[in-house]
Amino acid sequence: METIIDYVMRLEMEKEIDAVELWSKWNIQNYLSNPEESKDKNYSKKQQKIRKLIRAEDEKTKAMGGVIDWGYLLNASDSF
Repeated sequence: METIIDYVMRLEMEKEIDAVELWSKWNIQNYLSNPEESKDKNYSKKQQKIRKLIRAEDEKTKAMGGVIDWGYLLNASDSF
């Protein structure tokens, strides 16, 4: 099981995107407003990548029987 620290380190090493930027309030709200993959084509390449990464975490969490606490993430993103 990957911890949050492992996840952040993996993102940094892969240079995909900065974890703080990925989980920004704007990106979370953007994903939640249209979580369907079919809507991704309406966004820039960078935003498509961000949405894909957030969706992957959402689906992985659901597959494990969990739910992402979006409210907590939105409130926590205010502190960045």
